[in-house]
Amino acid sequence: MEKEIWPTLLIDTREQTPLRFDKRFPVERTTLPVGDYGVSHFSDWTNPAFIIERKSLDDLCHSFGKDRLRFFKECEGLRRFRFAALVIEAHKDQVALGSYRSLISPAAVLATLDVLAVRYGLHVIWAGDAEGAAVQVESLARQFCRGVLKDAARLGVAV
Repeated sequence: MEKEIWPTLLIDTREQTPLRFDKRFPVERTTLPVGDYGVSHFSDWTNPAFIIERKSLDDLCHSFGKDRLRFFKECEGLRRFRFAALVIEAHKDQVALGSYRSLISPAAVLATLDVLAVRYGLHVIWAGDAEGAAVQVESLARQFCRGVLKDAARLGVAV
């Protein structure tokens, strides 16, 4: 039976209200080069393999409006990672309904998300809320680490 993997999740020190993870996951606060969440030994410039940017819907819309240049510069950094995701604490239908505090149109929000997916290779994930975002980050980190272990076994590298 395969041993369950519980990677050390990294939370950027600039995250003001960090997600709450399952108690099985070790957590470490650190300064990440970009993004909000990572995995120990895989989320820095020496090994840019896994990174997650987290946004509430209002913060996302702000990032697409007044903060657009800064956010797109950060996306350039996210692009350097083998796996990079944008986890949104909302449902896609909230955008269509305009359920956010911004003058940016729903069509512009959705089009900008498509730009992030196509130009920056970001996986756009709708998590619903903070709890859903935490579950999604945990799942992505676990699957990433499982892949690393499988690759190591395939290559005959002892872990």
